[in-house]
Amino acid sequence: MALPNRILPGPMEGITTGAFCAVLSQAGCVRCWVTPFLRVTTGLPRPARLRAFLAPCLDSGRPVVAQVMGLDIDLLCATAVRLTELGAAGIDLNCACPSRTVLANGAGAARLRDPVWIGAALRALRQALPGRGLSVKLRSGLTDAAEMADVLPAVAAARPDFVTLHYRTAAENYDPVPGGWERLARARALLQRQVGDGAELPLIGCGDVLTPADALRLHRETGVEGVAAARGLMRDPWLLCGIEDACAGRPALPADRRPALALLHEMAARAAAVRAGRPGFVLEVARNMLGEDDPRFRELACCRTLRQAAEHLAAVAHQGVP
Repeated sequence: MALPNRILPGPMEGITTGAFCAVLSQAGCVRCWVTPFLRVTTGLPRPARLRAFLAPCLDSGRPVVAQVMGLDIDLLCATAVRLTELGAAGIDLNCACPSRTVLANGAGAARLRDPVWIGAALRALRQALPGRGLSVKLRSGLTDAAEMADVLPAVAAARPDFVTLHYRTAAENYDPVPGGWERLARARALLQRQVGDGAELPLIGCGDVLTPADALRLHRETGVEGVAAARGLMRDPWLLCGIEDACAGRPALPADRRPALALLHEMAARAAAVRAGRPGFVLEVARNMLGEDDPRFRELACCRTLRQAAEHLAAVAHQGVP
């Protein structure tokens, strides 16, 4: 299965920080980064804000795709141009965020109500960004997966470089959806009919890709040309590498949490070195990595600062418990 160039880290609001990006990049866990969304509302963001937005990913030395979200197409295009001038390799249009606040303001997955707008936004971004990568992130619908029958033709006509589709609707948020991957198979078939024989518009599937076996099964059952993983990357920092190995038929490494815990300690230590504060993102990564019932997580959850978390994780790593 030839997927290695289409295996992406999903953007994670509050997680994709400088420490997270730096540590995983240095360890060789990722090839590129997709930023959390930048919401563009009433005016063109100042260059200083855009540099600060890109810095956590850009400073890692990996290529960066900047994700933007908003309603004003001209403003989105102007912002996208500035982001690429500051180093972003490509732009991803967010039409997927299920946050109630975002939806109430008509952005994110609320854009799925207006396929014509999505197509117009992608065409305008393409014109504004010659030679740059362009993609769009979608949910399978706002309230009903049948909405893809209207959304995907509009997307296909605009010809982004690829489409990332989370199989849940915005209304389903992150709830269990039995048989949800079937939606990805239907979406891929619909896209292929739209672009025609001989053309290509890769579909990147996401949602519940937690292991290399999940990625292989997703490809086998749906035919998607790539996968994106977010929560899975917190659970296993080497997940994307493991997927590449599985695609190439290389054997999986034995399960061992110690290297992952060492990376978690490094994240906490790096973050503590540059700022004081609570260890929110460290706890969220640990929650996914260990599980809430793990005694190591429960002990870590008692830490109130990044420095305390770093010291606790150093002690855990020293114990060498798998």
